[in-house]
Formats: sequence, C-alpha cells, structure tokens
Amino acid sequence: MDQRDRYPDAESGSAVSNEFHIGNVGAIATGQYGQATANIYGSGAGDRLEMIDRLLRKLQADAGELGDEQAADVLDDAQRLHTEVHSRRPSAESIRLMLARLAKATGSTASLLAAVEQIKDLVSAILH
Repeated sequence: MDQRDRYPDAESGSAVSNEFHIGNVGAIATGQYGQATANIYGSGAGDRLEMIDRLLRKLQADAGELGDEQAADVLDDAQRLHTEVHSRRPSAESIRLMLARLAKATGSTASLLAAVEQIKDLVSAILH
C-alpha cells in the first residue's frame, strides 16, 4: 500500500506532503483517534517453543505461592522441561513424566495448574 496525501499548509499557503509506505500489515489506523488491534496466531514449532518458554517463566515466577519444598521441585522440573523441549530429540516419555510431576505439585494452586495445562497442550502439539 502506498499513500500520498497533500494538505495545504494554513500558515505558508504551500502544500504539506504526508507520505507513508506500508508493507504487509494486518491493521492500520490513522487520524488523531485512530486505533488498531491485531491478533497474531503462530503455527510453527518455534512459536510453540516461545509460548512454552513464556509459560515456564511464569510458572517459575509464581512457584513462590507453593511451600518451599514444592516450589523447589517445580523450579527444578520447569528447568528440566525447558532443556528437554529444546533438545534436538526431545524424549516424549521424559516430558510426560515432568508434566505429570508439575501437575501434581501445582494442583493446589489453580493459576499454576492452568499454566501447566497450557504447557501440556503446546508440548503435545510439538511431539505429535
């Protein structure tokens, strides 16, 4: 998309050029009160790994809601899971065991368990 608008400059009487060049975009908003929202959906394995990493960081940050021993277990398993999903040949069995331990350890805290469930969904898409 290429748009060129010319507006007369009130003070000088000459034309003012407002040019913008836009490549591949999903939403455009112009004007003083313009707003645009774009939803981006990724489908590649890299996108899933990014989402898994984000959820694992959230899980690690929120692990303090658990008791000290449980929090330490969650932190350890989250780090192991991160390493495993980023390996060249991730072990499905190892990942399932870590996810089961994480689900058990976080079962008493709904927000943590929800993060683990989201991770499970993303990992299952990568493994299949």
